[in-house]
Amino acid sequence: MNRKIWMGVLVALSLLFWGCNEATGSSEQSEKMVRDSVVVRDSVRFIDSVRIINSINFVDSVRVVDSVNVVDSLHVVDSLNIVDSLHVVDSPVHVVDSVRFIDSVRVIDSLNIKDSVRVVDSVVVYGPEHYFGPCTSENSGEIKSTTIYDEVRAYVCDENTLLWRIATQVDWNDKYIYESHADEFTDLKKLVDNLATTEKMVVVLRHAERGSDYSMTGPLNENGFKQSQDLGESIANDIEFYYGASQFVRAHQTCNSIAKGRGDLDTLADTLAALNDSWFVKDETAYKAAKDAHGGGWKVTSQWAYEGDYSDAFYELNSRSTELFEEHLIPAFESSGKQVGLFVSHDLVMVPLVVYASGKNIDLKYYKDSSDHWLNYLGGVAIVFKPDGTRVFYVVKGLESGTM
Repeated sequence: MNRKIWMGVLVALSLLFWGCNEATGSSEQSEKMVRDSVVVRDSVRFIDSVRIINSINFVDSVRVVDSVNVVDSLHVVDSLNIVDSLHVVDSPVHVVDSVRFIDSVRVIDSLNIKDSVRVVDSVVVYGPEHYFGPCTSENSGEIKSTTIYDEVRAYVCDENTLLWRIATQVDWNDKYIYESHADEFTDLKKLVDNLATTEKMVVVLRHAERGSDYSMTGPLNENGFKQSQDLGESIANDIEFYYGASQFVRAHQTCNSIAKGRGDLDTLADTLAALNDSWFVKDETAYKAAKDAHGGGWKVTSQWAYEGDYSDAFYELNSRSTELFEEHLIPAFESSGKQVGLFVSHDLVMVPLVVYASGKNIDLKYYKDSSDHWLNYLGGVAIVFKPDGTRVFYVVKGLESGTM
């Protein structure tokens, strides 16, 4: 240390010691010297701090010594929790190797994403536009397929959003209906006679002619029994038929009479509640109010099927029709192992199904014209299933005319 500084310190200590032990009779000058040495006495913190005394840099630099706040800012050093986060380092290699995930603390800390191997492995994700091009108004409704990760996936160009989305069975059936062009009634006999051994078919018909009893127990009249048995005789062959009917008596009587005409030994049809006449009704109260105010169930039902009115009373036509086929009729038929499934329902079910299967090409607009604009008995819909998985929709008739 500089000799002058040492001398100054020794003198100060001597004066301090002498001043503190002076009992009486202090001179004015000595009293002044003791009073001025207070600054030395207050700097005890420097003397007691060996590190500061031995450090010429700190002693000589008042600015550094005074900046205690820098020394005290040990909270930065203490933030070792980042270093201690070794669980990130120990995470599986496939996550560590993904720079994008490592750099994003929020993603790394999210174990759901870290543990999701499919997301990590999807280094590059292509949208449907990469495979099919843009979805526009020109190709809306179009379905295209491609193979992604060894899986065939189908997408449809949504006409509402003009975006590609995964195609549903509703979309596929809409496609098949559009390609089928079912704009007139086809004789059911013709379809049965021309059915290839590699094809299968589902047929849904309105029951045969009934009497005046509209209830669930109301039977066919005499002409109704004859109609259904004659139809059975016309389609008699070696093809095995499966039969299903609603919970109504006349639906079962129609199935049994057709089976009898075909010569089938087992004429007992399965019962499917989905074939009851209320299948398309979403809200019974709203439906009753609509038909009471607008001319009855036939008018209201046909207007909804074509125009979409009374949506508070009815389901959406395409999705509800698809549901009937996919979740009820087709599974029941396929479980039978037969080649043809024949189902019998009612006009309030069959009119919407005909409108649906024909793409609204068949005119059953009873709400506009009640003359010859309602579905006849034993009229309905058929779907032929091709070996390649495609479908062809038909509107069929079991009598001479499809309308009444």
